[in-house]
Amino acid sequence: MLLTGALYALTVWRHRGPLPKRTPYDIPILVFLLCGVIGIFVAPDQRAALGIFRAFLLEPIAIFYVATAVLQSVADLKPVLVAGAFSASLFSLAVIVTFAGVLIGGHLNPDNSPGVFGINPNAVALYLEPIAAVAAGFVLFAAGWKSRWPALGVLALVLPALACTLSRGALLAGAVMAVVAVLSVRNVRLRLGLVGAAVVGGAALSQIPFVAARLAHQLDPHYSTLALREAIWSVTLRMLRDRPLFGAGISGYQTVMSHYRTRNLHPEPYAHNIFLTTWSEVGLIGLAAFALILFGLLWRAWTAFGSADDFYRPLLWGIFAAWVVFVIHGLVDSPYWKNDLSMEFWILAALEVVAISAVRNRPPAQSRSA
Repeated sequence: MLLTGALYALTVWRHRGPLPKRTPYDIPILVFLLCGVIGIFVAPDQRAALGIFRAFLLEPIAIFYVATAVLQSVADLKPVLVAGAFSASLFSLAVIVTFAGVLIGGHLNPDNSPGVFGINPNAVALYLEPIAAVAAGFVLFAAGWKSRWPALGVLALVLPALACTLSRGALLAGAVMAVVAVLSVRNVRLRLGLVGAAVVGGAALSQIPFVAARLAHQLDPHYSTLALREAIWSVTLRMLRDRPLFGAGISGYQTVMSHYRTRNLHPEPYAHNIFLTTWSEVGLIGLAAFALILFGLLWRAWTAFGSADDFYRPLLWGIFAAWVVFVIHGLVDSPYWKNDLSMEFWILAALEVVAISAVRNRPPAQSRSA
């Protein structure tokens, strides 16, 4: 990130450009950052809060604006997508190999999937889901098989890796994405094929012993992750009721929640809900700014998808689907508040801004309506 920022600054100094694009999100982003600054002063530990502000807000948003400046065409976007696909595929392979090693060794615990490189499996799922969504966009809507085959190759690794995380949030997000895909395609045969694939795939997945054991615990009130999260949300809302405007401050959740947490709840870094977490970190106004950004991105991706064609049509559908799974999994977790996840969020946002700009500025003769 530092190298990218330094090279961009050098380029602007030498050539007076390219400059970042103006976006519909500039004012909400400014408010989000200002609320983050306030969150530093509100936080119990200002030093830790400053580090989180830099890593989760300042640097990713800076990369967002750099990306809107330097990515101007399909030729610029493709290397970014290829790099993301290649790295995600390698990472997914590592997830699968790690999981297989534990499974073959007979040490698999369905309640605690092995984490590749020591990373929490749920965090792995949160990272891979948007990539799976973008790849699915190219499988479903790319103009030819030249673009579909690489996307299929990515899905062939990313989807099994997601299954290896045993994340119930990922299973829910995947089910919703399948519904979105079925509703989005117009070809009747393809729609029926997607329905059949979703039903067969879901049934087969549920019959895998360790997946079935993981899902069975959802019906047990003593093990259900939803019951645990409901308890966390309840005490978090009590805290936010007492601190509605500023929340706990950036990185202050664990410290502040020590006064509200019951003995049955273990200390949690976040509230396991993207909206409650954001409210706690940057306050109520910061939450409103973040919601404007997120739902603005979701809505504009969907509306632009309808008028896009060629390369931008599958890209915009994939980004739209990525926001859908972000919201769905975000109901039970905090997909933004991590280094790689915040960066992924803003890179996807930049790709959307560039793609929509290209679609709107395309000459009439090349437009989809023509």
